[in-house]
Amino acid sequence: MTAIKLSARPTRSINLLSLVGWLYLGGMYLFLMLPILTLVIFSFENSRFPTLPWTGWTLSWYGDLFRDGRLIQSLGYSLWISPAAAAAATVLGFCAAYVLNRFQFLGKKLLSIVLIIPIIIPPLILGVAFLGLLSGLQLQGKLISIFLTHVVILIPTAIALIGLRLSQMPKDLEEAAWNLGATEWQALWRVVLPWSIPGIAGAWLLAFTFSFDEFVIAWFVSGFQQTLPVAIYTFLGANLTPALNAIGTLIFLISICLLVGVELLLIPILLGQRRSS
Repeated sequence: MTAIKLSARPTRSINLLSLVGWLYLGGMYLFLMLPILTLVIFSFENSRFPTLPWTGWTLSWYGDLFRDGRLIQSLGYSLWISPAAAAAATVLGFCAAYVLNRFQFLGKKLLSIVLIIPIIIPPLILGVAFLGLLSGLQLQGKLISIFLTHVVILIPTAIALIGLRLSQMPKDLEEAAWNLGATEWQALWRVVLPWSIPGIAGAWLLAFTFSFDEFVIAWFVSGFQQTLPVAIYTFLGANLTPALNAIGTLIFLISICLLVGVELLLIPILLGQRRSS
């Protein structure tokens, strides 16, 4: 009987630790999600200022949001710049990651360091530097300036994610394609690119998120054509209305839909690769 009790104590300790771990994770998750849930709930409140007790439901703030041309226009700019900058950074990041993973050449380590510099330098310094450069090129205050600066700062992220995926690829696959008569371009298109799709999709998603949320550099280089974070900051300086809760809710829903879409895209690819391996 004593032996049985001694053997049961570790199990109880493990169960207690597991319970504490789950409670800790649940508390952290609630701590992170509570502000978002508060934002969503108060976007439907009838009162102009968030108050308790609840005063009633309304959709009027969403109507004010769509009647405010400034925020809608800025949202349109963000939805144009972010996916375009993410796509350009992903393409350039794939090219750089492929070269760094497949070839040996003089200055490779130096090139690797240079390519990650934008992610090391503080955004404030980058913003000032980009402002001076774009002013000299007569591009300051235009949408193309935000696009170009976002591409530059997003390339290191794309290189890191796609390079990680390429490092997991057996080199025998590409060499087998060459032995079967494929050219280097055909092997790249039919072997390397399909293998890299999970990394490419992840790089684009992360780059899109960073670009959509980026404020400091966009604030420096933008003019009257502002992305959504800059427009919200300007809007907060003028007046504070529940329309900001409404636009925050819409951004949250867009992010959730995007994440679900990427998951639905990646799951069949990953399952197919697992079966083939």
